[in-house]
Amino acid sequence: MRFDQTRDILQHQVADYHRSLSRLYRDCTLQNASPRNRLMLDYLSDHESKLAQAIDEFMAEAPHEALDYWFKRIERPFPVADPALLDKASLTDLDRLTGAAVQFKSDLIAFYDHLLLQCDSETTTTLFQTLRDQEDKALKRLIRHAQGLADL
Repeated sequence: MRFDQTRDILQHQVADYHRSLSRLYRDCTLQNASPRNRLMLDYLSDHESKLAQAIDEFMAEAPHEALDYWFKRIERPFPVADPALLDKASLTDLDRLTGAAVQFKSDLIAFYDHLLLQCDSETTTTLFQTLRDQEDKALKRLIRHAQGLADL
């Protein structure tokens, strides 16, 4: 069981997770990816980079009440951006790439769901519910984007 403060979760876990995903997607574009997958990888890299930047900007203006909240029963480990999910086949198979990206998003959403179950601060609950909802919307946009690329 871990104890973590909201500011540490956002700054050292969530923002870093988005940055590592952005780098992972960008590194894949440098490999021999198909044109369609390269478009998707560029989209994903840019999206994750913007999310990390948004977290950083939020941290500068966020209410201290939300950032100072301590989670006392975090039993679920923070997700890891496992590069093994983006195997060689995901460079040419759009479905495989999309599946990996969906898994990365789903893992983060599941972590937010776990935090929401542990939270008893209204301000912090609102914060993580908003982040969860944004990730859910981004997941749906990602799937629509992939479907559009599949139709090319």
